[in-house]
Amino acid sequence: MTGNIGQLTALSDRPYLVLSNQGEVLQLELKQQQHVLGRDRTRADLVIPEPWRAVSGVHAVLRQIGDNYWIYDGDGQRPSTNGLFVDRTRITPNDGYCLKNGTEIKIGLDPQNQVLLTYFNPLANQVAVPSKQSILLKNRSVLLGRDPNASLQLDAPLVSRRHATIDQDSRGNYILRDHSVNGVFVNGQRVTNSVQLSEGDAIRIGPFTLTYRSGELQMQDRGNQIRLDADSLVIPKRLDNITLAIEPGQFVALVGGSGAGKSTLMRTLLGIEKTTKGAVFLNGDNLRQNFNIYRNQIGYVPQDDIVHADLTVEEVLSYAAKLRLPPDTDVKQVVAKTLEDIEMTHRRKALVKQLSGGQRKRVSIGVELLADPKLFFLDEPTSGLDPGLDKKMMQLLRKLANQGRTVILVTHATANITMCDRIVFMGRGGRLCYFGPPREALDFFDVKTGDFADIYNELETGETNVQSWAEKFNKSPYYQRYIVNHFSRGQANAKIPSAPKSQSFVKQLVLLAQRYFQLISRDLVNLSLALLTAPIGISLLRLAVRDKDP
Repeated sequence: MTGNIGQLTALSDRPYLVLSNQGEVLQLELKQQQHVLGRDRTRADLVIPEPWRAVSGVHAVLRQIGDNYWIYDGDGQRPSTNGLFVDRTRITPNDGYCLKNGTEIKIGLDPQNQVLLTYFNPLANQVAVPSKQSILLKNRSVLLGRDPNASLQLDAPLVSRRHATIDQDSRGNYILRDHSVNGVFVNGQRVTNSVQLSEGDAIRIGPFTLTYRSGELQMQDRGNQIRLDADSLVIPKRLDNITLAIEPGQFVALVGGSGAGKSTLMRTLLGIEKTTKGAVFLNGDNLRQNFNIYRNQIGYVPQDDIVHADLTVEEVLSYAAKLRLPPDTDVKQVVAKTLEDIEMTHRRKALVKQLSGGQRKRVSIGVELLADPKLFFLDEPTSGLDPGLDKKMMQLLRKLANQGRTVILVTHATANITMCDRIVFMGRGGRLCYFGPPREALDFFDVKTGDFADIYNELETGETNVQSWAEKFNKSPYYQRYIVNHFSRGQANAKIPSAPKSQSFVKQLVLLAQRYFQLISRDLVNLSLALLTAPIGISLLRLAVRDKDP
């Protein structure tokens, strides 16, 4: 083992790790078939300095298998406290992760207390991932936003073209100024006009997280993945101590009989329903305490379509984009991309009332996709659809998850549930009876027919039976493998961010009035009746009062 803090050099042709913690750098050479990484000198041979508290006593095990090293969380059996993450997906003690030259792994989810581990192999020909993006702030004005000429371009629908600037004042301090609609958050707090940056500040712009350190702005997270961890959620008689770990890009179905707590669980994961115990964490942040930061990164499609029937598909999306996105957004470009995502380009000019049920649901999904949310909730999206449309809808949601979005839906239909990565089977009283891959649910419930409807029937046979299944699952290997090994408890934040600014009242009023007049102009029957009955009503009123004083 070799430990150097300072300049990095290739010590030999052996693979090595570089760990970075708030400007301090540690280099560790890999010489053995197996290494243990951690702060505990009695058990670890790759010893991390004691002040690096994000690292556990025994945080990871590295094993050489063939020409490659694999890394496993914890001691290989029990997970570490803060975990190992690749693109916010947690590496588990059982499955591990194969390291490639340039692989970056983050220890912990808190950007202000996070260790970056990078693996290098001098004999490898290619680097797996590019180096972390950063810009120097010294002696220049820095522009952050969607503008192609920005010092650091942040390309996302919720980011304004000229979102924020950073300039140096006469005392040498760096001042960040907000010029946007959706705002800038520094350490979870909304910036009001401007703020002086301090060492280690975490800056949130749209989905992006940046860190200020030593006169440099570092890209900490591009916000293209959201993981969700539900920690011991309790609502009396509705949710019974629910713990879940949902990784970025997973397609998850909440299933179960009527009254099992599916909708309550979804509203809780959305941050709408308040629990008496437990919390929901998004990327390690308490959702309810940081809801104003994440609200625009969450999409929600209710069971009933709420799009206007007398507008075309393109008009529905255009009005929604103008109401939700920054005023300097290229609406036509955003709408065109969304139409492609929901596979409705060929129906862009069709009125919503002319669409089938499945197509209307796609338009509702499209309205939410305009802001490119990375966490997507849907309530019974296949309700009322025939089997063919049900399958097409599930294929669309599978595609959205494959693009990196975390997709969670409530459903009663099980015909195409095998497209999901995980299913949550709920029983009466809001009990968690299973969480894991769909195929393994059949093994857990010992269903020989291969029909998921048999699991429904099993969980409808009485509350005592449901409680028995819930207890069995809590003690099963499935609970350890798919919840305990993946779960990451986040950090509570006592400071609640202020609500983001919305578009001006006048602009919203103009857009809503424009949409309303377009709607009534297309409803010729009601428009004609209104124009006809108004003068008749006035005439009848005059006839009724005649010469009397009104």
